Amino acid sequence: MLSAGLSLALNDIVSMTRLICTDNDKPTLKNMRHKICRQPASTNMNKNVRIETMDRGDDVGGDKFSSAVRSQFRNRKTKTTDETCSDEQPEDPIRLLSNLIAPDVLYSTTTVDPLSSVISAVKLRNPDVIVVLLLKERSPNSVVILKQKIELRVERGLEVEHEPCDCNLQGFQVSVR
Repeated sequence: MLSAGLSLALNDIVSMTRLICTDNDKPTLKNMRHKICRQPASTNMNKNVRIETMDRGDDVGGDKFSSAVRSQFRNRKTKTTDETCSDEQPEDPIRLLSNLIAPDVLYSTTTVDPLSSVISAVKLRNPDVIVVLLLKERSPNSVVILKQKIELRVERGLEVEHEPCDCNLQGFQVSVR
């Protein structure tokens, strides 16, 4: 399972990598949870890898996913009274992500729209996130179509943003290798 392998490969004594693995298929989620729970306690998999469903739509992942991201990646320090009483909006949980790794997620042209929607929404909300898609082209031109859709959605997202963007996504392009 990729999530367990990534967690083990990325963990070291100094910093433990925390991952959230997602899917919308209940049997797949159950299988991922089972595999994580079966790992030796010394690997800290139960603490470092979280399995969640991720809804597709305007609010990337939905409220449950946002809560899971916030819980998994927020700083583990205790809040002071000033921080808990603040009127500030909580930080966007998508801004807490450093990487979005999506292996084997493009099955046909029917998955292009939901996949491009999630990727572009994450990129618009967190311009610094590194996105890696590990794909096998199963349908003719599906990777090219996905690339074009992501670029178009990011461009359109920049056009409708209400707040000035302090990011460098102008001219954003997807690199395919």
